[in-house]
Amino acid sequence: MKFLWWPGRRKRLLDQCYDIGYVARQNGANDLARDSFRSGIALLDGIRPSRTKASLATFSVVAACHNHLGLQYLDEHMLAEAAASFDMAISVRQELQRLFPKDRENEVYLGGALCNRGHACADTNPDVAQDFYERCLSTIQQPSQPCECSYWDEQRQSWWCEQLEALAQALNQQWVALAPHFIDNAQAGLKSLEADGRTKR
Repeated sequence: MKFLWWPGRRKRLLDQCYDIGYVARQNGANDLARDSFRSGIALLDGIRPSRTKASLATFSVVAACHNHLGLQYLDEHMLAEAAASFDMAISVRQELQRLFPKDRENEVYLGGALCNRGHACADTNPDVAQDFYERCLSTIQQPSQPCECSYWDEQRQSWWCEQLEALAQALNQQWVALAPHFIDNAQAGLKSLEADGRTKR
């Protein structure tokens, strides 16, 4: 693809691929969704993230493309393909976590990818699914009070910051609201395995 060396061009194309894929998936255009997410991923093929804010922003979108591609496969009951896509999303998020260990947004989305990976193998390998659900919870839950304005959520066994939630709502930072949603999904996954007698303990 021409002119990818222009500053910011690769990121703009990546954002466009993700946006098209997301809207296409929401509207049932499955082929377009898959092609768009794959095109976005291909733009960064062979490139590794670095310890810069620009790289964090770019590879967060790459991870999101992998994750939504996995969700697309999951909707179509293509479990092996879904698992592979979620594994790639997890891998990218873990690399970003290594580079940016204090970035809470990446941490939350890593937890979401771990939960989705559990969904992908809940029917075929419940022991592995349990591990992924538990890793999701340990990644997102905040067992220690992060600030004075935080409150304890007994159901989700986590502290949440009221000030951060208010700011996120004002700035449309969806990841803050998604954190408890991911915990709910992981807890529901564990309860489903337990109800069916498929947990390891």
